[in-house]
Amino acid sequence: MSRIDDILAKQKALDEELKQAKEEERDAVLKDIKQKIKLFNFKTSDFKGYLVTRKKKTTTATKK
Repeated sequence: MSRIDDILAKQKALDEELKQAKEEERDAVLKDIKQKIKLFNFKTSDFKGYLVTRKKKTTTATKK
């Protein structure tokens, strides 16, 4: 195996490790956010003007 093949194999392994770490961290962050929403009794209207919904993004993209 050449040095380039070695590096590419390591890169692939690291990419997979990065993907797994992101998924795990994403799940932890989402769980934390959900707990805080319940704790403070937030409603969707509390976020009006702060968050853009996916529906608005796709609608804007399709108009162009």
